[in-house]
Amino acid sequence: MVPVTVDIWTISLTEPRPAILTPEESARAARFHFEHDRIHWTAAHSALRIILSRYLNTPPLDITFTTGPYGKPDLTTGNLEFNLSHSRAWAMVAICPSTPVGIDLEGIRENVDMAKLLARTGETNLPLGRQALFQRWTEREARTKATGSPLLQQPEAHIIAVPIEAPAGFAASVALVSALPQPRYCGSV
Repeated sequence: MVPVTVDIWTISLTEPRPAILTPEESARAARFHFEHDRIHWTAAHSALRIILSRYLNTPPLDITFTTGPYGKPDLTTGNLEFNLSHSRAWAMVAICPSTPVGIDLEGIRENVDMAKLLARTGETNLPLGRQALFQRWTEREARTKATGSPLLQQPEAHIIAVPIEAPAGFAASVALVSALPQPRYCGSV
């Protein structure tokens, strides 16, 4: 498997930042029932626009997206693959020049039976321990997100996921299609 560099951005969703959203995105954010969810979603998607604008050399609000049948976003122009995941007060963005990419970030919670959830998705040979189970979940979800497939569909073997550095109390993974991810940590925005 050929190694491919993936840029990883980690974003605090509690730091104040300007909202950089289209009118449609602002309307979507306004539909959140809980204020903290609206704030976190707005911060994550604004940061995504800022990050993508740096790679595309385009103003953040000029970036347009399409959405695949299972919700994976894609750019309408430009040859750049990306993915976003957010959990609680953190978000992570993965950027890859030309290889489909998926990223997942999960807050480790005591009240979630992760072994049961993994078994429902068809995962076998489950690891022991809460951290390891959440890590396995992020690998599964990152692999699914790389191709924009449904979560309950078993990812194909050529979609490779690796664990990545995450904030304390979280697990995270990044996946590429037909390539071995080589994470490069880019900081935050």
